[in-house]
Amino acid sequence: MVEASSEMNSNFRSEITATHEGESLNFCYQCSTCSGVCPVFRYNSKFNPRRIIENTLLGRKDRTVDSPTIWFCAVCHACTEKCPQGVKVSEIIIELKNLSSKKGLFPIHLQEEAKALLEFGMVSPSSKAILSRREKLGLPVIENAPPEEVRTLTSYTGFDKLVAGKKPMEGEIQRKEVVGE
Repeated sequence: MVEASSEMNSNFRSEITATHEGESLNFCYQCSTCSGVCPVFRYNSKFNPRRIIENTLLGRKDRTVDSPTIWFCAVCHACTEKCPQGVKVSEIIIELKNLSSKKGLFPIHLQEEAKALLEFGMVSPSSKAILSRREKLGLPVIENAPPEEVRTLTSYTGFDKLVAGKKPMEGEIQRKEVVGE
């Protein structure tokens, strides 16, 4: 069902179809195979790949790029593998995420992971318990990448600026609000 409350923008559709895998968007005939094979949709009906593609086809930037829903995609590529028309659904969603992050719409949990990467050289720095378990299992110690090297590399790509000082997306709850930190 097409909802009239959202602005349709043909330039947005053209922007997506001009990307590397985006031209496959035009082949979608809304069969819902992508949603049928999506493990995220199975557990969270708010994330619907078919609906994301539909809204992209209709040029609804506010329902794709501006929506936190696109960030639920696990990028497992099941949708892309099973699409009978060869639509690169997961690649299109990645492009939507890229556009979203360029607008500063970056989920708080990913911001926190990115900040940890910049600070420690790893997203999840090894704790003493992890180091002890690895030693008992005979596994080598995993060294953190030198944070200054990580910061240098991320400054070249603009990643450091992308995640600096972002606010939570609309509807997001920060971790400390959930666990009472």
